[in-house]
Amino acid sequence: MAKIDEILRGYIEKRTHEREIGRYWATDCYKILKGYLTPENFFEKPEINERGVKMMLTGLANELMLEKVFGEMNLDFQSQVKKEIEIAEDIVLVSKVDFLFPSFAIETKFPFSFLTEIPYRYKLQLECEYRSFYVPIYLGILETPFNLRLIEYTPMKSRWRKIKNLLIEFDKKLREKYGKTKEKK
Repeated sequence: MAKIDEILRGYIEKRTHEREIGRYWATDCYKILKGYLTPENFFEKPEINERGVKMMLTGLANELMLEKVFGEMNLDFQSQVKKEIEIAEDIVLVSKVDFLFPSFAIETKFPFSFLTEIPYRYKLQLECEYRSFYVPIYLGILETPFNLRLIEYTPMKSRWRKIKNLLIEFDKKLREKYGKTKEKK
């Protein structure tokens, strides 16, 4: 059984992207705000516990099934659509939505508990996705037994300003620590 756990962990760890100064992901914003992602640990791979690995894999499996359902039902959508937007000179924000339809997008999550509203930990990512794609964004809660429950996200200009300022300030601290280069030191 230990071998299976190693394989599952390896798969999740393999999916993480290399960090680069000046290039930040929508999912980084909350981590930066809460102090989980700092200039000191920016280039370190995050530690994910065994339960976290399995929850992530369950979410990915549900997402793949949902993609199959949408495809076989001939819906007009794209999956895993990535967009980059410039926040400031040499600062790019990368957003990736799970499902993009012509008039809306869905960001799926498989939370550890039942949700009736969007938790703050997801709102920064959803704001970034809204500003990247400019369509209504829905948080798609994946549930067991298999279900997708949608909660519409309401964008806020003040939250968007906060995100831009957060990224600009974080980038400044990174460049002070590692130099002006965008490459890993």
